[in-house]
Amino acid sequence: MQEIWSRALEDLRATTDRPAFESWLSPIQLVGEHDDQLDLGVPDPYFLDYVTSNLFDRICRSVDRVAHRPMQVRLLVADPSLMAPEPPTPQATASHRPHPPQVSLDFGDAGDAIPPSRPRDRDYLVRSLDFGSFVVGQPNQLAHGAAQAVAESDPPTFNPLFLYGGVGIGKTHLLHAIGHEVRQRHPERRILYVAAASFIDDFLNAIRSKDPDDRSRLRDRYRSVDLLLVDDVQFLQGKKKTQEEFFHTFNALHQAGKQIVLASDRFPSELSDFQDRLRSRFAWGLVAEIDAPDRDMRVAILHRKAAAQGMNLSMDVIHYLADHLRNNVRELEGALHKLALHARISQRELDLTLAREVMGPVIELPSQRLTIDAIQRTTAKHFLLKLTDLKGNKRHKAVVTPRMIAMALARKHTESSYPEIGRLFGGRDHSTVISACKRVKWWLSSDSRVQADVQAIEELLGR
Repeated sequence: MQEIWSRALEDLRATTDRPAFESWLSPIQLVGEHDDQLDLGVPDPYFLDYVTSNLFDRICRSVDRVAHRPMQVRLLVADPSLMAPEPPTPQATASHRPHPPQVSLDFGDAGDAIPPSRPRDRDYLVRSLDFGSFVVGQPNQLAHGAAQAVAESDPPTFNPLFLYGGVGIGKTHLLHAIGHEVRQRHPERRILYVAAASFIDDFLNAIRSKDPDDRSRLRDRYRSVDLLLVDDVQFLQGKKKTQEEFFHTFNALHQAGKQIVLASDRFPSELSDFQDRLRSRFAWGLVAEIDAPDRDMRVAILHRKAAAQGMNLSMDVIHYLADHLRNNVRELEGALHKLALHARISQRELDLTLAREVMGPVIELPSQRLTIDAIQRTTAKHFLLKLTDLKGNKRHKAVVTPRMIAMALARKHTESSYPEIGRLFGGRDHSTVISACKRVKWWLSSDSRVQADVQAIEELLGR
């Protein structure tokens, strides 16, 4: 059973984002076995609730897959310091059924010590995500320097620090790295990393609770920290009551001189359906962009992450992956996990031949490779524009022409529809995108300068 669980964890590692795996799957341990049943232990009731709601089905599928037969999986709270004296009750377990059950948590005597959502004494920092494991290059140099400055300064230098950029390019890593550095320098300080989605859940649990003290516990949990690290703040979009709570939390911490660090996939002014007063506060300190890694960074990242996993990759494999995987760090990590799994299962050497067999059908298809975000950022960089200008409403020629070129390239190099492209360019109508594509096509047949610009951008994109 231990071997089955170890193999299931490896299977989950290959299909799960690293922060999610390190936070929610890696801590799970096999604590018992009965015939074809695995008893998996988690640290606390909040952990049990989250894993059951979000990851339980995936865990069950991985266990069945590696065991080559249907298995029973039971989750239970296994940390004695957080358990009642009696054995776990059915309310504190989850059994493997075709559809995961709704779990009702009975906190019993622990209810006074553990609020309905998040325990006080956990910072939720992932141990491996520190400054030492972060690869620095030109695309993330500013953000990395700002993160270090925030971690080392006392009182806060930039408050808040707002990190923004595309998916999987290091924002979460820097949040955790700041937390670890502050923890090392000031062990007595209270630090909390939280995804915006978890903040929403905590707020909804508090206002729905029948216990009138839960709202004050929520406020104490978030407003009594010395460092608050909030990931994916864009998910607060449209949540008016949650935004109100977050606004007051932000104010309380800021006025008390406590450090706030936020991460988002968008610049503050681009966060739609947000309170204006929140957007303005997000830009009070320093706003730092993280761009997708360039080729040199991708090579360095692959080197470091392969070494950390004990993989002996040749330079031709590293260059092959670096040349074809251009969007973010997460897909580089995913490729390494996938290659390692295939090499282990097939008992073959991880060479260029295997890499092409496994990754080629996906990464060598241009339409599946490029994203609109990558095209926008590359076009903005080529024309020395801000990304916000490219997506915004400025109408002078120095912005309109690059915007139309970016739209045309998005249509050419992705499978996105005209409406989808328009939505990602500031919510424009599909007819605007169609018109831009026609205009750029005409320019390419008659304007040598536009031809040179498009060629330069496509070269930067590897096309």
